[in-house]
Formats: sequence, C-alpha cells, structure tokens
Amino acid sequence: MDIVSQKINYTFNIQTVQSGAFRILVEALKDILTDCNFIIDSSGIKLIATDSSHNVLIHMKLHAENFDFYECKEQCIIGVNMTNMYKLIKTMGNSDILTLFLENNNNNTLGIQINNKEKNSQTIYKLNLLDIANENIQIPPATFETELTLPSSDFQKIIRDMTNIGNLIEIKSVGSELILSCNGDFACQETCLCETNNGLQFSQSASPETPIQGIFCLKYLLLFTKCTNMCNQIHIYIKNDYPLVITYSVANLGDIKLCLAPNVA
Repeated sequence: MDIVSQKINYTFNIQTVQSGAFRILVEALKDILTDCNFIIDSSGIKLIATDSSHNVLIHMKLHAENFDFYECKEQCIIGVNMTNMYKLIKTMGNSDILTLFLENNNNNTLGIQINNKEKNSQTIYKLNLLDIANENIQIPPATFETELTLPSSDFQKIIRDMTNIGNLIEIKSVGSELILSCNGDFACQETCLCETNNGLQFSQSASPETPIQGIFCLKYLLLFTKCTNMCNQIHIYIKNDYPLVITYSVANLGDIKLCLAPNVA
C-alpha cells in the first residue's frame, strides 16, 4: 500500500529512491544541529540554520524536480529534532523507498514511510514536530579568490589524520597548490596537493604572490566529512578573512553548503 496512491488530504507528499543519501544527510545534520526548521514548498526542501555556537552555517536545498514524486500544496515550516529523526531512519537501506508526508488534519507529526519492494514491506512512522522560532538568516553574496573540487574521500582522510594530531587546520591556496597543515603536542603534519586529472582541480585560483588562507577548527570539519558517502567530489571555496565553504551533493537531489567561521586567535 503506497501513500502516494491513497486518497489522503495532505499538505505535502514527497517520495525518493535516494534513501541512502537522505539517511547520510540526516546523520550528518544531527551532530551539528539539534532542532531545526525545514521549509517545504513547491520548489523543494530548504534548510538555513546555524549551530548553537554560531560557528557553522548550513544552507541546504533539495529540488522538487529531482524527487521521484513531489507534491506540495502550500509552503510549510516543520520543526524537527534531528536525533529523533535519525533514530527512525538509521536502518533504512539503499533499496528502500522513502516517503515524507504531512496530513492536513494532523500537522503536528511528520509521516515517514519506508517501502521495500523486494521484501514487500512497508513501515510508517509518525514523528512529533516541534515549534521552533524561525531564524531570519540573510546570506550576503560573496566572490571567492579560490574555488576548487576535490575527491570527498581524499578530504575525509586528511581531516581524519589531522584530527589525531591537533585541533586546528590551516588551509592555504598558493597558485595551483593546496596546502593543509596542523600542529599538535607530539607531531605536525603538512599535506600539499597539486592538480591531477582525477584529484584536485582548481576552477579559480589566486596568483602565487597572494596566498589565500585561513585557520579552522578540525572538529567541525570532521563532522562535515560525515557527508562523504553522498558524493564523489566536493567543492571548496576559500577567501581571506571569510568562512570556509564546502559543498556536498546530496546524491542527485540537491546540495548542502557547510560554512565554517575562521578560528580567531
């Protein structure tokens, strides 16, 4: 029995086969945000939020046309506890079909339906929604001196290695070279990356005479790397005295931009 085919009055009804990517997304978000508001309208699902320390800004957009089924009758804002949501979907597999829905006569709970055709099974959860004050976050446009792409697994490995050594990472772009370094009590590490066909690629780089650099907290970047399995490549945007921006694709549904404020000594 499929929620999409039933004659139910709902505010929105959304279905995707990209259940694995959605699970990874929620798992990553739960470690950065506790409670957050999702804006759902005819164009897609949007999230703009900061963490409690205001060091991290998250901007996510999943596009309506990329879902297998998407219908939204009116814009709505749903408040979700990310940890509780993850508890419900953490066992969801890549072969499952995920449906999210909000019934007109029950707008205090989010419907989460998981179907598996191979097992001929269906599970429906009702997640209690929260009333969360909506932050009016304005993101000013910015031009970055350095823009690059990098395999997500390579970035994850570097961040994991450096987290074992220190708390801070310096990310520096010099011409067509990316230099990542950290210092700790017992060791230091410096990793230099140059362009390759299957690795680092600069789409925009500053001249060697003007290095672009910033110092950032590794623990937040380690949380960001939980998004690694959603995509093969990440986009990194660097600007002096400005937050670091890392973009992950959420499979083919859309993308999430993770912005990290530079560490101020």
